Amino acid sequence: MPPFASGLLVLTAPLPALPRRAAGLVAAAAGLVAGPLYVHLQPGLRLGGPSAGPAAPPAGPALLRALAALYTAAAARRGLDLRVLLGPGRRLARQPGVLLAAAAEAPGPPEPVQLGLQRLAAAAYGCPPSLPALLLGEDAAGDAGGDPVGDPEQDPDAALPEFLDVAVGGTFDRLHGAHRLLLSACCLLARRRLLAGVADGDLLRHKVLPELIEPYELRVAKLREFLEDVKPSLCYDIVPLADPFGPSVTDANLQCLVVSQETRRGGEAVNKKRLENGLPELALHEIQLMKDPDHHQNEEEKISSSSLRQRLLGTLLQPPRQDPALPLRPYVIGLTGGTGSGKTSIAKLLGHLGAFVIDADKLGHAVYVPGGPAYEPVVAAFGAEILNEDGTINRKVLGAKVFGNQERLKSLTDIVWPKIAQMAKERIREAEAQGKAVCVLDAAVLLEAGWQDMVHEVWTAIIPEEEAVRRIVARDGLTEEAARRRLQSQMTNRQRVEQSQVVLCTLWEPDITRQQVDAAYGDNGLDSALFMENARKGSIVSRANSIGSTSASSVPNTDDEDSDYHQESFKESYKDQRRRAHTQAEQKRRDAIKKGYNDLQAIVPTCEQQDFSISSQKLSKAIVLQKTIDYIQFLHKEKKKQEEEVSTLRKDVMALKIMKVNYEQIVKAHQDNPNEGKNQISDEVKFNVFQGIMDSLFQSFNASVSTLQDIVIGVLHKVKSQLF
Repeated sequence: MPPFASGLLVLTAPLPALPRRAAGLVAAAAGLVAGPLYVHLQPGLRLGGPSAGPAAPPAGPALLRALAALYTAAAARRGLDLRVLLGPGRRLARQPGVLLAAAAEAPGPPEPVQLGLQRLAAAAYGCPPSLPALLLGEDAAGDAGGDPVGDPEQDPDAALPEFLDVAVGGTFDRLHGAHRLLLSACCLLARRRLLAGVADGDLLRHKVLPELIEPYELRVAKLREFLEDVKPSLCYDIVPLADPFGPSVTDANLQCLVVSQETRRGGEAVNKKRLENGLPELALHEIQLMKDPDHHQNEEEKISSSSLRQRLLGTLLQPPRQDPALPLRPYVIGLTGGTGSGKTSIAKLLGHLGAFVIDADKLGHAVYVPGGPAYEPVVAAFGAEILNEDGTINRKVLGAKVFGNQERLKSLTDIVWPKIAQMAKERIREAEAQGKAVCVLDAAVLLEAGWQDMVHEVWTAIIPEEEAVRRIVARDGLTEEAARRRLQSQMTNRQRVEQSQVVLCTLWEPDITRQQVDAAYGDNGLDSALFMENARKGSIVSRANSIGSTSASSVPNTDDEDSDYHQESFKESYKDQRRRAHTQAEQKRRDAIKKGYNDLQAIVPTCEQQDFSISSQKLSKAIVLQKTIDYIQFLHKEKKKQEEEVSTLRKDVMALKIMKVNYEQIVKAHQDNPNEGKNQISDEVKFNVFQGIMDSLFQSFNASVSTLQDIVIGVLHKVKSQLF
């Protein structure tokens, strides 16, 4: 444990030299400081020389590169709370306990340098003049000479643009190095006010592990403390983001929006909305993403809050229960989770690790059987109509009686739950008799029934609702609506997490779940040998030590090599080699899948987000897949529609071709016989001929006509007289 709760590190070297030296400086300081490590940058200051007043570092590209290097170095020291100060002017939120400087930057006798440190800290931040001052070894500071690190195409003396009011948005969960770099850039750009939107409510629903996101109030408190420490001269307006845009599209005083590479399109959407509202566009200032050199399997390559939340899985989030009524042995874990959470698979993994597993669901069936502890009370309370012909309780009929009736349901649970608890206690005593060190009570209703009083720790398995619905539909054959109703009738993931010491998630591959369980069971001190050794000393395993830096910071140390219980290094076994090879192959597969999803987002237009915020959210794989399926169906419909249109057009073309041929034949016939039709008989003549024929027919009844030929000849004579 570092000896000082907080500290102030003063760096006076030129800013271009800092990126090379940041890792060594931060590592050396982190060995002395447990809490906030403040960094004061004042290039050119001579600590051992004449007294000089504190000054802010020059704002420019070199400063941004130095900030990025320092916060990246701090990210490698998990739990280190680094704050690079951009301007003096107020007392710091956490009073430094020690003053530090790099010996390489302060040659000469140490006493004048230490005195200069004390004077600077007192003048800039109101620190007591008696604070201890230490110099970090030259090996930690590294080589201050050589070519400066930076972009050769960028003017080293260039200044950053300035704006009166600047806006930024994000979740700001577990304030990490990338957040701090983003916020520091905002502070450098703003001259008067920084508007910070903090995502809350529905904007958090599709985040990774939203149940582990810190409460809004805590995130705001940490954000404000950091900002007011870093640059106290600004006015900070921190507001909740209940919709994707927030006040960025309505605040007429804003001039600049700070974005990252991922959220630039969201910034462009903000400007589009501002134009619709009659407001000028904002200048978009883009900050580069910070890569996480230690990202694990299934984590993002950048430094992100979602990766930090994933690292909390399988770690101790709060101390175990200290209840004198609990037995020293076995150490009892209560495992719970909603339907479809994967709780059963976790119980099996714990059983393979040597734990004694008690299935509360099986105990629940046992209490209902004839002669069971709950049989007669249940029949007496709900009547003989719940019985089958063989006298057993029909649980479906019983369930129908209590469904939707809270009073009846409570009557049933008041009978059954205490009986199950009693049977579970008997099984725990059985585990003790067998010499088991760890016992797991696998119970879906652990918290609802109040059985957490029976266990030292509560472990909760969680899963996103959409994945839980998918699993329930596939496993139980229910409709999606019925599956959602089942989930809504249960305790929420967040309610369970609030009462849990350990949280696990089965969303990813089984190997990831196994790693979480191994970390929770072995790395945190629940292995049998260690438990028995501590039990012989007359104490329960001190799980509180496993929390490590969780209480002091947001990211506990879960690395095997840093575990309190890690033994000496050993030669890698064949099994470990196989496991490592499998992990590498799995990582390649996951990288390929990730590339596939990224390609889908680039190809499928509907994957381009329409609801942008200044904290643009990343689409989940499920959403990308669903949007891709929807887009393919849309393309099929469009193809069918186009085929129908083509068929109609073909029919129209064929009709036109027929009309064209007929017309051409008519024209040709007219050209061949231009006089045809000139001597055609008129309709009047035709009528007269017809009338003459009819008259002759009638006359034939009264006159004697030898043949029809005589009639025709007579008519033709009439026609001839009409024509000529």
